Amino acid sequence: MTGPAAEWQSLCDVFSRFSRHIDQARTVNINTNALRTEARDVAQQYFRQTRPVLQDLGPDARLDVLDAGFQSILELSNRSNAAASYKKQTKLIRKLLPTVTSRIEINQSVAKIGVNTTKEDESVIRTLEGLVPSAALSYKQAIIDLADDRRISFRGPALELREALRETLDHLAPDDAVTSADGYVPEKGRSGPTMKQKVRFILKARGQSKSSSIVPEQTTTTVDEIIGTLTRSVYDRSSVATHVASERKTVIQIRRYVVAILHDILEL
Repeated sequence: MTGPAAEWQSLCDVFSRFSRHIDQARTVNINTNALRTEARDVAQQYFRQTRPVLQDLGPDARLDVLDAGFQSILELSNRSNAAASYKKQTKLIRKLLPTVTSRIEINQSVAKIGVNTTKEDESVIRTLEGLVPSAALSYKQAIIDLADDRRISFRGPALELREALRETLDHLAPDDAVTSADGYVPEKGRSGPTMKQKVRFILKARGQSKSSSIVPEQTTTTVDEIIGTLTRSVYDRSSVATHVASERKTVIQIRRYVVAILHDILEL
């Protein structure tokens, strides 16, 4: 069995030719044995060769949609069917090709830096993939960036970590649920709930005492403040090397903070 990237590229090439032939069809129905055989072949290649190597991509890759699309193409190929029916499925599949391609690349990048991925990271990623797939992607990207010795700025991974935390909090504590809760008071200068208030809402909803939420609340505020300072900082040419090293160290600490918060709110 070939690797995910090679197998996926092979399928994309075959599917591209097939969808082009379908788009060029000028008949109402697809009647020719050659085109129906091509439809069956591409669907079988997906299920027999490609699908097995895509198992670890996670729900954000929308493999369920691909499964349904190729299954429909396989069923259509069994008899004469409308060209429009084929085109509907090829259009749906075509939209997902870039998504799957990017997920494969991210997964391979994470695999290459496995030594930098802790068991705690892996637990966070698995949980987020089932809960908020986009947050899992942000977290993975931050890990990849932190391992890149060629980077000259680490503000990007800091923002990715904050985004992973923010999206998780938004999922578990939507704004309207937080603002309608008893005792909610907006913080000065804020029109909506802060991340700290969302942490408090989540832990309170799980029956935890107010005192037990103090540390994760304060940690959330610290993360926000550190990232704000990091993104506003400036440095001159003479201090680039020192500043980059300092940034990286700071983002590694942010990563630890984010893991601690996620550990509390996700009950890992």
